[in-house]
Amino acid sequence: MSRVSRKEAEQNRKEVIQAASRLIPERGIDGVSVPQLMAEAGLTHGAFYGQFASKEALVVAACEAVFADRCRLYDAFAARYADDREAGRAVFIKRYTRPAHRDAWAEGCPMASLCGEVARPERAGPIRSAFARGLSALLERLGGVIAGKRKKVPREEVLATVSMLVGALVLSRATEGEPISNEFLAAARKVLLES
Repeated sequence: MSRVSRKEAEQNRKEVIQAASRLIPERGIDGVSVPQLMAEAGLTHGAFYGQFASKEALVVAACEAVFADRCRLYDAFAARYADDREAGRAVFIKRYTRPAHRDAWAEGCPMASLCGEVARPERAGPIRSAFARGLSALLERLGGVIAGKRKKVPREEVLATVSMLVGALVLSRATEGEPISNEFLAAARKVLLES
């Protein structure tokens, strides 16, 4: 059996992290096994421990990757609407509160997909710390996205807006298939667009 080069090993690591970044938000940390993650990346289970010390280490790396990806997305979004920040704010709120976002667990907001997982007592430590770092980086970007005409919004307003958006999305997901599911999204959208 031939050994892989450093370059191949690094590429394999990236592929495992990408697979985890998709599957963990969609299925939960305990909802996906190491063999499933490795198979998703096209690798054998045996290759896992050459890349990561534990599943927890992979979850930390996936959390960092998913937040970094979302930060890049929000930076691009803010740049796209730099000349019309008020329109950008409205577009962001409308996109965040649409049913398609609710249904996109793997590609959607990592705050909503991971917060229930990370809040569990057994996640205290490196996983929760990685989530908190990613969340903080995302909040920095969101301040500019939700500012509208203003140059800056107070941190407490950013926190309140994010709380409403994430809360509406989480509650909408928890009640999917029931009429109230869409009501949560519509109510948050209405209140935020009218504020």
